[in-house]
Order: sequence, then structure tokens, then C-alpha cells
Amino acid sequence: MAEIFLATADDAHLQNPTVVIKRILPELSADQRYLAMFLNEAQLAAQMRHPNIVRVFEFGEDNGLLFMVMEFVDGLDCWRLLRRLENTIEDIVPIAVHIVRRVLDALEYAHNMKDVNGRPLHVVHRDLSPSNIYVSRQGTVKLGDFGIARVDSSRFRPIEIIPKGKYGYMAPEQVEGKTVDRRADVYSAGVVLSELLIRQQLFTGTNQLSVMLDIRDGRIEKLEKNAERIPPRLLDLLKIALARDPAQRFRSAADFSLALRAFETGASLSIEQETLSRLVTKATAASSSESAMTRLGAMGKELAGRDLAGTLHHTQPDGITNSMSIAPRDDLDETPITLELEHYRSTGRYWAQLPDGRTLGPTTFAHIIELVYSGRIQADTPLSVDGRVFQPTEQFEELHRHLPGTETRHSIQASTAQQPKRRGILELESPLQLLLAMAVAKDTGLLICHSDGQRKDIYVRDGMSVYVSSNDPSELLGEYLVANNIIERAELDMVLALLPKFHGHLGDTLIALGLLTAVDVLEHITNQVRARLKNLLLWRSGEYEFYADISVRSGIVEVPTDLFTFSRDALLAHLHTLDGTEVIEKLEEYHISPAPIRASLIAPLALPSEFEYIIGTLQERTTVAELVRTSGAVPLYLGKAIYAAIETGLWRYEGPTPYWRVPENPNADQPD
Repeated sequence: MAEIFLATADDAHLQNPTVVIKRILPELSADQRYLAMFLNEAQLAAQMRHPNIVRVFEFGEDNGLLFMVMEFVDGLDCWRLLRRLENTIEDIVPIAVHIVRRVLDALEYAHNMKDVNGRPLHVVHRDLSPSNIYVSRQGTVKLGDFGIARVDSSRFRPIEIIPKGKYGYMAPEQVEGKTVDRRADVYSAGVVLSELLIRQQLFTGTNQLSVMLDIRDGRIEKLEKNAERIPPRLLDLLKIALARDPAQRFRSAADFSLALRAFETGASLSIEQETLSRLVTKATAASSSESAMTRLGAMGKELAGRDLAGTLHHTQPDGITNSMSIAPRDDLDETPITLELEHYRSTGRYWAQLPDGRTLGPTTFAHIIELVYSGRIQADTPLSVDGRVFQPTEQFEELHRHLPGTETRHSIQASTAQQPKRRGILELESPLQLLLAMAVAKDTGLLICHSDGQRKDIYVRDGMSVYVSSNDPSELLGEYLVANNIIERAELDMVLALLPKFHGHLGDTLIALGLLTAVDVLEHITNQVRARLKNLLLWRSGEYEFYADISVRSGIVEVPTDLFTFSRDALLAHLHTLDGTEVIEKLEEYHISPAPIRASLIAPLALPSEFEYIIGTLQERTTVAELVRTSGAVPLYLGKAIYAAIETGLWRYEGPTPYWRVPENPNADQPD
């Protein structure tokens, strides 16, 4: 994003005349996102006065390029410091806790900043990682890089760029695209402290998406596996900081810091600044070829957007001058980056032996995908790639995930329960009723719903939906992205053409091509899977089977969905447009009564009080007409409550199929 100059300031007021000039790269100077990111960092940091925050002295523009003049931290970033001392420090605990406590002090200051009118700015750093925590030769700890910080002020533009390699430090709510507050920084600080203690990354994976899924799902197995390296009390504090739910974390950076201070005191582990100073000096001396770029230290690697080489001569209008020789280095320690893209060996020519006896080919992967979703290529269709022997389509990893029902078929075959636990007709039990019944029973298994050639497979675990597959081509992720104007049709065609290079993973391909970020991909996958589930609620006919104890296959991106919340939101959205008086008119002669499930369903469903009262006070079997006469409720609301009670299964309904479930007749308006 920027290039870095080490310079000398002609300013007698500066304690250290050596400064860093950070200037935006010329090729990014017209990109509004990076301009906003640069300005945000400059404006915010220039207001900060804290001993543990890298100071920005001033910022401005020179020959059309933005720059800022920053404090020079003569030392190392936290990641390099610990790596260089890895084999020389027996007990890393006091050092790690000391560093992170200073970072938490800096965060607490930033979180409580106010504007000139005294209004809280609600600053959230959002980019905390070991590579932007700097430790100087004097033993001071400094936090920098506020470029993507969230600030509640019209002066600061919202920035959603996630720097490369930083996904492993995002909080779960940040990964899911939700609003973040100071507790997201508390989480990131917990990740940093964990990594310093176990001396490896907490979240790793084959790609950015897999890292984000581990974070979203709260998988901290590495911390558990290395528990012997961490004192039990400190491990407990880390688990609080790393809680998936922000409400379960420390409420503030100050609270986390105080807890760490109590741990230090109780364990007599505190260290002096002079001790840290000696360690940094030792670590910098460990490099046998320390150059100007190395002396630039922590900030050089993190802030520089490219290698600087040659002799730099630069004069700023404010009198800061710089003339120095910098050689490019290839021996600098790199903060690990999680994205690793595997190369596909195929040239991508496909042949298929179609069911009608014809052999199609050579053709492209994109064309094969079209044939899969049109039903012309099925799981057992013989397929060949690059002239190799024909095999069933389901044997190809890049195609396996796109075959409708593949997960279902293999899961059922692997299950000891070959027969469904229960089955039924959707005209008698609505999809909404089925979902809520599974939530109440905390079912684990697979619900298969099919109607007029369409099928949806809903995987549940402990009563929560974790994945929904569909054989409807319009519900594919690519089609979803095009339909919602997220990418263009031509871009989708390009993605499909390159899909084999990424083993059929559409998300990885979108990320690698730069069309979407990993955060975007996860958000859209989540919305797409839930849209499939929402579409199921519109079905008026069909059949279902439920198979117990069947799990979604490995490799599928799970989308955990609370069925109580999902069902309530979908129901209320429909009630908003429902004519309650029509419900009463068409059902008034039929009987209703409380259903046994009401006792366990009404509380977690948490309907609005006006509906919950009507549904909860029905005590005995009666007719709709009698209920209208005795309840005293406004017919409009009463009718909506009746609909909600029947559709969710809270009430039993004795009568013909409710009119809203009767399948539409496509020929009803056509003349004979």
C-alpha cells in the first residue's frame, strides 16, 4: 500500500530526529479505497497521544501523493522478536503477557477516544496482529496501523479492506460481516497472546476461507493441544478472550489487562522494561546482515508495499530530508500467510458418455457444470479428463460437490439406519412445522424434501440447521451472485472456466481472482444457503423423509442456523402482509386445540406478545368462530395469530388443508 523512507527531521522539538515517512504508492493514489484507508490512519493516529501507540507527527500531500511522518520504532515487530528468540527463551510467558498488556492499554486508550465535541468515536482497530505490534531497543511496546479502524465519525470513511495474511486475527463477528465493537479487538489480542505462548499460528488452513470457518466456529484446538505450555489460570483467561460470543468475552481491553495483571502478580511473573530492552537488542544482533531496512525494524516490513532499492534522495516541503542507500532483502522473516493455492495438473478437456449413447467432447468444465445442473450428466455418467480412462462423474473431486443429492446418497449409504425415522406429506405438515419440530427435539440427521422434481436436503445437528443443498440450478452460488448483482455473468463464466484449478471450489476461485474477499464469500454463502431454506417454506406440496444420525460430508461449508430464530423471522415477515380477517372467514367452522408441542415450543419461538398471548391462552378444543366470539381480540390480529399457531404446529387444526397450503393450479385461469 505504501513505500517507506527513513529520514532525519530538522525539528529541535523532537526527542528522536529519526522519523519514518510513509507515502502511498503511486499506482494506488487514484484508488479511493486505499486513499480513504491512508487518510483514516493519518487523521486518527495524529490525534493519539499514548506511550504505546506509534505517533504520527503530521501528514499531507506532495506532488499528488499522500504521506505521513511517523515515529521511528528502532526494534522489531512482535512476530520477528519471538521467532528470533524462540530457542533462547525458556519461559516466554512473562514476556508475552507484558507485551500484550501494553497493547491492551493502547487499545483501551483508542477505544475511549472522543471528538472535539466530546462525543465518543467508538474506535475499533480491527487489524491487530503480531506484525503491527512493535518492540523497540528501549523495551517499549508500540501499536500501529489504524488504517482499517472503524470510527463513528463522518470524518472517517468506512473501510472494508482486509490486509493479506490478517484473516487469522479477525473476531468471529468480523468474519461473519456483523457489526464489531471493542470486544473484537479483545478477541484479536487473545489470538496474539495465544500465538506468542504456543509459538505457532492459532488458525491455519489451506486457504483464507478455511481459516475464517475455524474462527467462525470457535475451533481453538491448537490452544488445547498446547495447554501444557500455558499456566492453567492464564489458559482460562485466554478462553474468555477467545469466546465466540462477544458477550462472553472481557467487556473491554482494560478488563483483559487487569485480569492479566492479576495473573502476573499472583504468579510473580512481571518483567521490567530493561529486561525487554536487552531481549530486543539480543534479537536484533542475531541477524548477521542487519541493514538499513532491518534497522527500520518492525515498521519496514509491515508498512512497505514493495521493496525499496538504490539510493533514495527525497526532500519534503516541511524540511524533512532523506538520503540513504537501501538494498532489497530476501532474508526478512515473513509473517505466515494462510492462502495456499494448489495447482491443477489438467488442461481441462472433458469427454462425457451421455445417457442417450452419444459421447460429448472435448468440452470445457463450465459446459460440464451446465450439463450436471440440467440433469444430462448424473453421478454415474462416465466422464474422462484429458483422454484418461472414463470414470463415474462422482469420482471427480472438482465435480463431486456439484452433483445434486451426492451428499444425501453417500450419507444414507454410510448410515446404519437405511430406513427413514419418519416420513410424511407437506400438505399435512408444513415445512415450517417440520423445522420447528426438529429444533424442539434437538434432532441430528437429514431431512429430505421433494416436490415436482425439486429436492432440498436439510442437515441438522442438535436441532440446528448446518447446511441445505438443492438441485435447483437457480440456487447455485454462482447464479445467486449474478442474480443479486454481486458479480457479472461474464465474470461467472471466467470463474467456472478456472474452477478445475481450484478443485471445484467456487469460493476459492472467486477469492484468487480478486472478485470477492474471503469475508464476502463467507457472507454470500451464508445468505445463499439460508435463501434455500427460506424458499422451502414456500412449498405447498410434496413429501419428506427424515434420516437420523446423518452428518454433512467433509469439505462442505457449514452454515449454522438457529431454526427458532429463522422460523420466527420468516413467519413475522409473512404475517406483515397476511390478511388476518381472511383466515377467520375461511376457517371459522373448523376446530382448533392446543398441541402437545406448545409447552416446549412457545418460549424459544419468542413470538411478539400480542400473538403469544392469544396462542398461549387457548386451553381447550373449540372452533375458530367460538374463539373469535370469546377472545375479545381484534380480528385482524386474531386471524394472524391463528395462522401462526397452525403453521408452526402450536395448535392442532381439524379440517381440510388450510387454503394457504393448497397447491396453486397453473391452469386455473385458462379457458377449457
